[in-house]
Amino acid sequence: MAIPDVNAVYSGIGPTASGQILALGGNGGQASQDLEATGTATLDGSLVVFNFNWIDGTATLPFTPSGAIVSVCGGTQPAAAVVSAIADGITATKCVIRLSGAGTNANTLKVAVRILK
Repeated sequence: MAIPDVNAVYSGIGPTASGQILALGGNGGQASQDLEATGTATLDGSLVVFNFNWIDGTATLPFTPSGAIVSVCGGTQPAAAVVSAIADGITATKCVIRLSGAGTNANTLKVAVRILK
């Protein structure tokens, strides 16, 4: 089995096409260029990695993120079997989210991701 790819759902305005440049946020500075998103993965009970697509898995950001901060923030995975997550393999298209454990088949894991420009 496999954990299906997860597409980002942005808080506020997010990119929808390759190379799209968004207007700077009201606060200015570097942090105004960071993007925040969530996504929900359906676990398969055995694998511990899945792709988190910035847009749709083919469209790209106009930059390669310098990092991504991932936090588990919900889902149906029981609290007794907590799974933590980190991002690596960062490209302009996606990152790979690595879980600390496989979780339970068919349970969901909601992640919040901050994409650092």
